[in-house]
Amino acid sequence: MTGEQEREIRWQQMASLGRLLADFSHEMRNHLAVIQEANGLLEDILALQGEEGSPLSSSVRQTAAQIGKRVRTSAELCRHLSSMAHRSDTPRSFFQVNDLLIDLAVFLDRSTRSQQITLQFEPGQGVEPLYNEPALLQYILYQLYVFSLQQLGQGDTLLVRTAQVENGVAIDFYLPGVPQATLAGISETVWAALASLEAKLEELKNIGDGLADSAGLRLLLPSLPAI
Repeated sequence: MTGEQEREIRWQQMASLGRLLADFSHEMRNHLAVIQEANGLLEDILALQGEEGSPLSSSVRQTAAQIGKRVRTSAELCRHLSSMAHRSDTPRSFFQVNDLLIDLAVFLDRSTRSQQITLQFEPGQGVEPLYNEPALLQYILYQLYVFSLQQLGQGDTLLVRTAQVENGVAIDFYLPGVPQATLAGISETVWAALASLEAKLEELKNIGDGLADSAGLRLLLPSLPAI
């Protein structure tokens, strides 16, 4: 098997998984819509009874409100999951880096909070869509997220920012309180993935903007020629 054939198989695997996840999220949203419709009918019935009702009616009203809130939250999670899954549809495509990071941050929030670390994302203004490999970028960003958490402790904040730069987008990981973040801890697999994106990863130095005594990483992601 040639390297190109192996690469094609890997992409087909990712695309298959992406389609399965997209179908799953779509099906879940259908079920949630039915639950929301039934819950809305229940709320309408309770509204017809007025504010003065039995203790049971009051309890049911509170439960209906909680169900509605959970359904909306679940539907939003499914929307982000579907968005992430569809990035595996094709190896390369036009995509918005800010949207990709927003989707990723939604699913990283729980693991970040479990380590008592705050994940803060500040999307840059005027960041333009670019042409590259979004599914592979998701993998790289997750690995940089894991690497960053290993440098931080309880009570710290991982700050991620984006900015439009010449020929692409810069994605910065700030590690407040960490004097230096060496790239020696980045795996060879990540470096190979970066090469596929024609991206660069470098240490951030002389950080200002109130982030003194902070280490950082900068991922420079170019927009590749569209074929």
